[in-house]
Amino acid sequence: MSEVNQTALVAEAARVALEARGISVRKFARRLGMKPDTVNDFLHQRRETRSSTRISICRELGLNPDSGSQSQEAQPA
Repeated sequence: MSEVNQTALVAEAARVALEARGISVRKFARRLGMKPDTVNDFLHQRRETRSSTRISICRELGLNPDSGSQSQEAQPA
């Protein structure tokens, strides 16, 4: 899978996870210590983001930063 498609999948999974939890981008960004624009740009793929940004967002949402799937730690036993 190309990196562009992979990034799109991860961004979509993060958007869905935030919506499912009822968390605003602004509140989520504050929790991560990031600017809301940075998080929003990642979620809507407006610009290239650093891998550390993707990893932080995914870790907080319990997502695998490489695939967008639920991470092993977050999956129920």
